[in-house]
Amino acid sequence: MRAMLAMQMASASQVMATPENKSADNHVAITGALSFPDDIYRDGAFLMPLPGNWSATSSNSGSSNFRIASENGMPEEQASLAVVAAAPPKSVQPLPNELKKMLGGVTFTDLRRSVIDKMITTGGWVVNDRQREIGGHRVFEVIAQTPATSDGKSEQVWNYYFTEVKGRVYSLATRSVNAANPKVAADAEQFLSNFPSTEPKR
Repeated sequence: MRAMLAMQMASASQVMATPENKSADNHVAITGALSFPDDIYRDGAFLMPLPGNWSATSSNSGSSNFRIASENGMPEEQASLAVVAAAPPKSVQPLPNELKKMLGGVTFTDLRRSVIDKMITTGGWVVNDRQREIGGHRVFEVIAQTPATSDGKSEQVWNYYFTEVKGRVYSLATRSVNAANPKVAADAEQFLSNFPSTEPKR
């Protein structure tokens, strides 16, 4: 029994040491426990402008949930925003070729894996991922889906948008039925565009 356990531990350590999973010295873990800056959340209120049909349902210093009013009798949609990591100090920077596959020191692989983990708990799966630019911000988007349920709940499309703004990595997640997804995605992109510029103008 001990020999089998030792072999399993050795195998696990080898998986963690593969190039895809190996953490660099400046690797930043996805925690989801960091705080919004004062220009986003202050004195118990969420301060960023929201799309017209979004309203904050609950907010604290590190995350906020939103209700998205439905149209044409479709089910109500939801969104959430959270700070998931802090960028490494400028004295500890990745190599240029690594930066292309990172946001704020977090690799795209880790961001995608965080969505996969969420989908595993909800019986869903990741459909696609892509790099984008939205409102002047680099964005890594992961698209996922959960199936319809036996209690009549429709299948859901999940859009996860990860972006770095002023040293913080944010996750904006939306959930909608297929028919509403284009409108919800457009509103999410508008919301991301409201973030302040990453770099000050010179």
